[in-house]
Amino acid sequence: MFKSKKSIEEYISEVLADSQQEQALSFVSHLRASDIEIKRFTYHGKDTLHWQVKYKGELVCYILLDAEKSSWTVMPDNSATSRFADYPIDDAMKETAWQNLNICMDGQCGGCAHGTGTPKMVFGKEIAHVCGMAYNFTNPDAKALQLAIKMMDVRKGDIAKQV
Repeated sequence: MFKSKKSIEEYISEVLADSQQEQALSFVSHLRASDIEIKRFTYHGKDTLHWQVKYKGELVCYILLDAEKSSWTVMPDNSATSRFADYPIDDAMKETAWQNLNICMDGQCGGCAHGTGTPKMVFGKEIAHVCGMAYNFTNPDAKALQLAIKMMDVRKGDIAKQV
């Protein structure tokens, strides 16, 4: 169905409505200007619109497009970064983070092997049953996208320290 070699920008232009398309294209432009690699991959052997976003070969986030729902999702990788437990952000951003948490749904997402999620400290608040990919920003507004970018910048900083 989606086996062509189109760029993520081309798929965004085809799949998303104007308002989301503008946000997604701006986000991808920001990534491209940040020494980031964006590579499409197959999820569970299915032909999907999923991309891995990497910095220096390490995962920073995933970008998912859903053609049926005309939606897109940014999933920042926080699995290797524990600094979000009490990272200093304002209360409005904390609320945005908590609203976009990916809570485990009995293993239905495939994100964790045991299907129960794990308790995590998230910006100073203990949350039970958090999925392995803790954040799921679907059709993010400007505030959510700003937070996702901040989280990816923190992740990039952690990667840079390791290299």
